[in-house]
Amino acid sequence: MPVLTNRAVNRGGQPGTLGSGNSMDRYHVHGSDLSELLQPAKIASALLPHCGNANCKSGWLKLWRSRQSPILEGKWACSLACMQEIARVSIQREAGDANAHGVVHQHRVPLGLILLSRGIITHEQLRKALEAQKKTGTGRLGEWLIRQEAVDEQQVTSALSAQWNCPVLLGAPYDPIVMACAFPRLLIDSFGGVPLRLAGSSLLYVAFADRIDRCLVLAVERMLGLKVEAGILRQSEFQRVREEVLHAPFPKTRLLEAVNIRGLVHAFAAFLEERKAVRSQIVRLHDYFWLRIWRSQATETGKVLPGAEEVEDMVCSLPRNE
Repeated sequence: MPVLTNRAVNRGGQPGTLGSGNSMDRYHVHGSDLSELLQPAKIASALLPHCGNANCKSGWLKLWRSRQSPILEGKWACSLACMQEIARVSIQREAGDANAHGVVHQHRVPLGLILLSRGIITHEQLRKALEAQKKTGTGRLGEWLIRQEAVDEQQVTSALSAQWNCPVLLGAPYDPIVMACAFPRLLIDSFGGVPLRLAGSSLLYVAFADRIDRCLVLAVERMLGLKVEAGILRQSEFQRVREEVLHAPFPKTRLLEAVNIRGLVHAFAAFLEERKAVRSQIVRLHDYFWLRIWRSQATETGKVLPGAEEVEDMVCSLPRNE
């Protein structure tokens, strides 16, 4: 970085005067060309935030605008048009990274074969359960085996844990009011995961009844900045925990369908402008785009998840061909 003294240097490297008229302030520059000092935009950009739209033509610094929000993924927008462009880039990133954010399909040993290999059921019991499932067209295999008293609930839970290579979780202790703020109710209804409890300040346990949705797990990790551990919870416990969480107050959530990405961009940008978000994030999971906004940067000491009144969500579905 240039070191300034009370002398100046001209283009030929000799001391000279910087300025004109009556200005007699003199500076000497060591290790740098004088032209570097004549680039206020470069110097200012390191100290003051510019508009986050890479194509912004205004050159506005945040310091020069009374407008302090909205901010999307750490980027401040100097105008609605710039916020739309920032949102478009984020949404295009999520739309284009579907494969990266998704989970590669892995072959899993069927539940019936796991129970057979453990000697818990017989071939005849498995056949009867499969026939009943096929005839009715409803229910999981484990449910039919329990109904026919071939297995108990704990045996099915243990086998599911082995099938999905995940832990068996316990339902208590947990706080449904805190857990309801982890992610929108729509995601619980659509993908079967229920936020269960926090461990320390960086780990969130999410429970599933019979299959793990890794896409949901990754989306929640990216949105909350927490490590998420997914596991199987015994069916009866899962139903109890799910009902208690669903009866707790969730953050306000807007649901909508977008015809195309352009409509999604306008909807998200309008929402950010309306709510004057001081912090916000966009993630995609399956056919949904989830936007969460924080209304304030202030957080209570030791608080990992926000309160229901501190954040607001918008969840938008988009056709697959988009």
